[in-house]
Amino acid sequence: MPQDFNRKISIIVRNDLPHWQVLNTVAHVSAYFGNKVGVGFGTGEFFITKDGVQYPRNTQYAIVVLSAKPEQMADCMKEVRGSGMESMAFIREMIDATDDTEIQTILSAKEDKDVEYLGIGIFGDKDEIKILTKKFSLWK
Repeated sequence: MPQDFNRKISIIVRNDLPHWQVLNTVAHVSAYFGNKVGVGFGTGEFFITKDGVQYPRNTQYAIVVLSAKPEQMADCMKEVRGSGMESMAFIREMIDATDDTEIQTILSAKEDKDVEYLGIGIFGDKDEIKILTKKFSLWK
């Protein structure tokens, strides 16, 4: 399958999180898109060395991690939702709770405005994503 250079994944992560939460956020958002995109996520099964050793291929899409201030996250999520692009919000409850039933119980008692975003993943046209994320810098 030829590589698709027109789409990418951008993950906007709060810049005040402990390292383990940053890594957890990026891992879960990446896994979400890998599952969502399915077979088209890669371009084949393996890269193969001259002597026949196989290396599993990674995703064909660029994955960029960006940094945001906590107060930017809710507005960013509104813009992402309005764009219609595939997205995934990684929220505080996804780290603090271990059971989906518990997360649902907590969220059913909250308004959307009270949800704390740790990260926001976007998958789609790279030029549209660039417009949405231009105010954020690369994670360093």
